[in-house]
Order: sequence, then structure tokens, then C-alpha cells
Amino acid sequence: MIKNTRTLPFWLFTLSVIMVLVVSQLVQDGVFMDGMLYISVSKNLADGLGTFWNPHFSLTSMSDFHEQPPLYFGLLAIFYKLFGTSMYVERLFCLLCYTITAFFIHKLWKIIFESETEMAKNSWLPVLFWTTIPVCFWAYTNHVEETVMAVFTTISVYYMYCAVFKKQRIVFNLVLAGIFIFLSSLTKGVQGMFPVAGAVFYFMVFRTISFRKMILYSLLLVGVPLVIYGMLMITNANVYLSFKKYFEIRLLGTFANKGATTDTHFDLLARLFMELLPAAALTALLLFFTRKQKAHDRITSNHYKTILWFLFMGLSGSLPLMVTLEQRGFYLVTSFPLFAIGIAMWLAPRLTQWTERINLLSPTFKLTKILSIVLLAATTVFSIMQVGHTKRDNDLLSDVYAIGKIVPHGDIINMPDDMWNDWSLREYLIRNFYISTDKCCNQPRTFFIIRKDLPKNLIPDYYQPYSLSTKEVDLYFKKE
Repeated sequence: MIKNTRTLPFWLFTLSVIMVLVVSQLVQDGVFMDGMLYISVSKNLADGLGTFWNPHFSLTSMSDFHEQPPLYFGLLAIFYKLFGTSMYVERLFCLLCYTITAFFIHKLWKIIFESETEMAKNSWLPVLFWTTIPVCFWAYTNHVEETVMAVFTTISVYYMYCAVFKKQRIVFNLVLAGIFIFLSSLTKGVQGMFPVAGAVFYFMVFRTISFRKMILYSLLLVGVPLVIYGMLMITNANVYLSFKKYFEIRLLGTFANKGATTDTHFDLLARLFMELLPAAALTALLLFFTRKQKAHDRITSNHYKTILWFLFMGLSGSLPLMVTLEQRGFYLVTSFPLFAIGIAMWLAPRLTQWTERINLLSPTFKLTKILSIVLLAATTVFSIMQVGHTKRDNDLLSDVYAIGKIVPHGDIINMPDDMWNDWSLREYLIRNFYISTDKCCNQPRTFFIIRKDLPKNLIPDYYQPYSLSTKEVDLYFKKE
């Protein structure tokens, strides 16, 4: 990736940005509640609680976990089995997902500019654009499932490009693309299927294949996942039951807007625009100031069509999410590698013309190279210094670790009904100690927890305080 001396400072700068935005956050404790939910289910699977097709969250809630298809949990569970159940194992897993996605962004850029050697060397640009998208680097430090989906969708687009654009082993590469589309859909459902539109968009933009070929290519992209699902369901009854529950519990609820996060279908479109605005604005600005460099002839009309194809592919992974009112910014993460490539391609000719003029022997370049090395070293040290820190829920995690020393592993504790949706607390207890929580109106348990800011009349009279120094929740135990 970074062998070319002329682009070395740019790669070092990009790696420095990755250190600050991704690595320094990954090494810290604390995770967004959706991510911690998936981590908890994965760790349970590694500990033998639940099965791949019937995952498990807790003894009192989602004992059969079918909120999402199971591939994410299975992959992370393998990591736990191989490397142990330390917090840093799940962080390594997320960093690996980031690295693989970045590598295939790089590979796509290389194959796009296969005949333009100098432009191909600037593959750091789409990686930098992708990394600096705010919700993108947030997602990779909070373990949402889209980070795994992005691996599979980006790889599927790579093999699709090899087949449709480069005409390389067309059937073989389309089958590979279909396999990765299947893996994407097995991670988070139907939204992982969006790359199947690739052949249709190619036909619309380039018009260099017949309508018949477009249909055949599309049938391969759709058919491979469907055939795999069919074979799994025929050979394993648990697969059908798993997806039946997923359909009933998750999909029907989503389309019924039971988990609505907004009151408008266009909220995600506005979020997409805002997330891409920095990269697009920087590109437009640089194009404006270099408009007199006559670099327009460095990129062919086919490349402009390729840009359009990548933007269409990105939109196919974004706009369908507007169908429901359950819309969150991180749902867009799978489409961002494609947007980053498309936007970066607009800047590629001007940027390449500028980098070609760099004098490798000039004092300015030598100083720039030294400064970029120093910057990478500094950001690496900064990231190492974050080990042991907490990026969110510091006080809550402190209480959870204190409670875990008192309450037996695998126990069930009571809490007020008002705290039933306190998901971060419940998930941290499961992830770290497999302590389940139950409403106090159900069977009385030995221990009881309550937020300090809740009224004390919510505490049943058969509990008494446990002498424990905490910051956000109090621990009680049943009187003899």
C-alpha cells in the first residue's frame, strides 16, 4: 500500500488519522448500547450459552435472541474462543473489520486506475475520506454490525467490478460476489443484499452489455444467496426456525415502525448528506482552485461513468433504508466505502498532477516526510496512552465492576420496572459477569439494584442497602 516514496507522507498522515479516530477509541472501555448487546450475545455463544442459529442474551430477556441474523455473533464468538474473552479481543475483531474494508477500498482503487499508474498510487485518498466520515469512525469504535457488513459488501463489489468492468472470469467472480452478498445478508438481513443492483446500474450507466446479459448477471448475484439459503433450510430445520423468528420479531416490527426513531422518512437522507459533506466540500474546493491545471484529460469519460456507478451503488445501500421510520446514522456505514471511492475519483486527476511534480530530493519533501513520521509516532503513543481509559459510561462501568465482585456470576438480580429499558447497565452486567436482570414485580431475588436518582419507594421493603461505594446505582440485598 505505501511502497511509493512520493505518496509515503500521505499514507503516514492517513495512518495517523486512523490512530486518532479509530485505534485510540478502540482501546478504551465503554461501548454504545447496540454494540454492547451484540458483544454480549457473542460472548455468551463463545461460553456455550445458545447456539449459532439460536443465540442467547440473558436468562430473563431475549433468551432466544433473533433481533438480527447470527453471523456477526458466530464470527466474534470464534475470536473469543481463539484469543480469550478480554475486552481487547472484541476490539481486535473490530479493528480487523476496519483493516479488511480499507484493504479492499485500496484494491478497488488500484483496479479502477489499473492503466493510470500514477493515479493508482493515490489509493490513500479514498481510505482517508472513508475514515473521516464521522459516523463511520464512530461505528468502528462502537461495534455495530454494519462494520462486519461493510467487509462483505465491499468485497462483493470488488469481485463484481472484476467480473462486469474487467471481464475477468465473469461467472466465477459473480459467484464470489454472490457469496459475499449472502454473508452480508446473514449478518444483518435484507439490507445486506443491496450490491445485487450492481449489474443493473452498470447497464444503465455504460450501456456496453446487452439487456440479456444484465439479467443473467443479476440472476447470478441474486441466485447465489438464495440457493445457499435454500440449501441451509433444506438440510437444517434450525435455519428455517431462526429466520422465521427473525421475520416475526424484527422485520415485521420494523416495518410496523415499532422501533421508530424519527417521524420522517427523509431523516436518513439528511444524515447521509451531512456525513458526506466534509469530503465532498474538500473535493469541490480543491477542484475549484486547480481548475486551470487542465487535468480534465487525465480521466476518461468511462471513469466519469464509473464515478456515477459507485455513487449509485452507495445510494442503493442508503436510500432503501428510508422505507421505515427506524433510522439511525450508522445504518449508512455499509455504503460509505463506495461513496468514498466515487467522491475521491473526482479529485484524483488534479491530485495526481500535483503529486507528480513533487521533487523527492527537495528539502521541503524531506521535511514533510520526517514530520509525517513524527506525527504517526505521536499518534501511536497517544493511542497507547488511552489503554485503561473509558470513553463512555465511566461511572456506570465502575459500578458494574464493583457489583460483579459481590453478586455471583450467572445470578439474577431485581431492578425497578422503571429501569427495564436501562440497556447499557443490563448489557454491561451480561457482558462482564453474565448477571441477568429481572423486574422486581417478578420473583424476588437475593440482590436488587436501583439508580441513585430514582425514588426510594421503588425499593421493596424486604431489601436493605449493601455497603458498597458506587456512583450511579445502589446495590441492595434481601433481609434474612
